[in-house]
Amino acid sequence: MNDKASIQQIADALGLSRNTVSKVINNKPVPDNTRERVINKAIELGYKGFNQFKHVEVRKLKLLLLAGKPLSNLDFFISLVRGVENLVTNLNIDFFQYTINSNTSFEQLHNYMTNLSIDGVIGIELYDEVFLKRFLNLKTPSVFIDAAFGLKDYDGNFDAILMESRDPIYKISKAFIQNGLNRIIYCGDHKHCQGFYERFLGLRDAIADIPHRMDLSQQLILPDDSPFGDSSWLAKKINTLPMVPQAIVCANDFIAINVCQAIKKMGLRIPEDIQVVGFDNIVDANFYNPSITTVNVDKELLGQEALYMLIDRINRPKTANRMIYFRTEIIIRNSTRIRISK
Repeated sequence: MNDKASIQQIADALGLSRNTVSKVINNKPVPDNTRERVINKAIELGYKGFNQFKHVEVRKLKLLLLAGKPLSNLDFFISLVRGVENLVTNLNIDFFQYTINSNTSFEQLHNYMTNLSIDGVIGIELYDEVFLKRFLNLKTPSVFIDAAFGLKDYDGNFDAILMESRDPIYKISKAFIQNGLNRIIYCGDHKHCQGFYERFLGLRDAIADIPHRMDLSQQLILPDDSPFGDSSWLAKKINTLPMVPQAIVCANDFIAINVCQAIKKMGLRIPEDIQVVGFDNIVDANFYNPSITTVNVDKELLGQEALYMLIDRINRPKTANRMIYFRTEIIIRNSTRIRISK
């Protein structure tokens, strides 16, 4: 046994870089199989002081991705989850997923988390006020992607990461106004979540810059459980407005696509008669005819940033609650006739 075995000798024996071996010795993130190989070789070569190191068990973090509704058909969340999963493979983390449905009780979720000894939670689509307050009472370190409306006023061991929403929708709405449009409406539940509300505020701010107030009777502000996927229902709603809108700013791309279908059923053209804007840049928004003007966020990076925030929240539980904004990008497509200056 060589008491003077070095990091370089371990690296040479395994065909790894010195930096990789050093990460393992200093308990830095590396793939599990690499960690196991390095530890075994260090024991074999008798690396100095490693007997002490090997008896210090480094417990894996157990993290839960908690979804407030099924995500299997939602392109945005599939990309986000992919970003998280790609990152945890390189970290010392066990990653679990749990989706709440109509039959899920809070006790079932609590028991699931307790049995797995969950260290932290990334929350998606967790907007129900009653559930959220009970969940925050658990004091489990959490990061929410987007946020329930009014989350900033809640108490709990959490942070939130949001997409920049207000400014891009303000710029798009301002461009409509500069092109002579003044019948611009919002379609969606503006208090479904913080992101939806800030998109509504972006439109409201732009309208406030022209000499008349927003007419709420001219808006399609509807409960989130409304049948937004039913284009015939949407067509009826648009037809009941006091005036035919010139542009519709939708809470997300899913609504925007169905609004476009409703406009076509009304015998109107996009963008010649009504221009349409979405948000999220889901895959279908690009392939729909006409392609949907939208706001993009790098969904995989968003998920990874949420993971880093959660690890920081676990390590520093007394840190004040944080709400940070992730940069977004306006993508102009064929559903509008506007230009946005850089």
